[in-house]
Amino acid sequence: MINQTFLLGLFILSLNSCTESIKKTSKFIYEIEESSVQLKILNGNDYLTYNTPIRVDFEWKNIEPETVSIYGAGIKLLRIKNEVTQTEINIERHHLISDTLDIKLSFELNGQKTSTYFNIPVKN
Repeated sequence: MINQTFLLGLFILSLNSCTESIKKTSKFIYEIEESSVQLKILNGNDYLTYNTPIRVDFEWKNIEPETVSIYGAGIKLLRIKNEVTQTEINIERHHLISDTLDIKLSFELNGQKTSTYFNIPVKN
C-alpha cells in the first residue's frame, strides 16, 4: 500500500514537471527543417506593454543574422551578437489599430528568401 502511494506521488510529480516545462516553451517560434527563429521577450511575459521599452531578442538557428530584416512598429535594433539579434520595442498607444504588434521577419534560407510573422499582444 505504501509503495503504491509512493509510486502514485512520483507519477503526479512527473506529470506536474512536464506541464511546467510546456508552460515555459515560447509560443513565438518559427521552425523549418533544421532552421528556426525564436522571439524572446526578456521581461518574462508573453506580451508587450504600451509606452514601455522592452528588450526582445531574436535567436537564430541555422539562419545567418546578416540576411535578416525585421519590420514592425517601435522596433529599435540594438546589436547583433553571434546568433542573436537584440532589439528594444517601445509601442505607443496610437501606433496600433488593435492591441497586437505584427512583426514581419524576412531572411535567406538555403539561398531563397523566406518570411514569417509574429503577432505579439500589447497590453496597458
